[in-house]
Amino acid sequence: MALSMTGCGEAVASAGGTTCRVEVRCVNNRFLKVSLRAREGFFLLESQVEAILRRRVRRGAVQVSLEVSGAAAPAARRLDLAQLEAYLDQWEDFCSGHDLPVPRTIDGLLTLPGILVDQAPTRESIESLWPLVERALAGALDSLDTMRRAEGDAMARDLRTTCGEIQACVEAVRTRVPAVVEEHRQRLRERVRKILEPQGVPLADADLAREIALLADRSDIAEELVRLDSHLEQFQRLLHDDSPGRTLDFLTQELAREANTIGSKSPDVAIAHLVVDVKTRIERLRELVQNIE
Repeated sequence: MALSMTGCGEAVASAGGTTCRVEVRCVNNRFLKVSLRAREGFFLLESQVEAILRRRVRRGAVQVSLEVSGAAAPAARRLDLAQLEAYLDQWEDFCSGHDLPVPRTIDGLLTLPGILVDQAPTRESIESLWPLVERALAGALDSLDTMRRAEGDAMARDLRTTCGEIQACVEAVRTRVPAVVEEHRQRLRERVRKILEPQGVPLADADLAREIALLADRSDIAEELVRLDSHLEQFQRLLHDDSPGRTLDFLTQELAREANTIGSKSPDVAIAHLVVDVKTRIERLRELVQNIE
């Protein structure tokens, strides 16, 4: 079934005292765009993360948040012992020179610049965590797919309902077409009779038939109605595919084009009103299709 491009999934995987948490968020986008939010060093895994995502997600802007904690997690910071020793020597020299007692703790020194420094993890430490990251990512994608499928099912039901409403309007237009020609025949006959009768000129049926034929040819919308039927049938059939978003978007454009052609070719007010209803529902199709993968 059609999948929504919007969703969120989260999963946690643990092993040997180390825990990996992965969150995947996806919003609609014309193409697939993947971004990774993680600590420095974990971007070494970005290509592997994207390769797995591309097997599960085909369109959308996807943001992956990665967090690792526990025994095997790379240390975020370390003490610069050389800098700390330098601060201590200066501290002791200052205290002895001013006859002050030397403090018994170094808590105050830990806030000084250069004591705690960021430590970049090694490639080996990051790559050793990949199996854990991969397991958490797979679980997050499973959760994401569940949410996207549920939303996709809801949108597919709405799309089928809207297609049914458009089909009903198309049938109403098809039923109305013969009456339009007959009504125009009667109006034309009456107008010509009022013009010719005072002059004593008889109305030639052949001339009237020719004018009616010209009108019928100019306002013939049979081809457009057939194409609308075909597009609607294909639209509903595509809703059973996994990723029909691009094709559905193209079909909504074609539906709108056929509706515009019918509106411009038919002089009938009732058909014009039906065309407005059709175009309103096509716009709803377009809005929903923008969120389908």
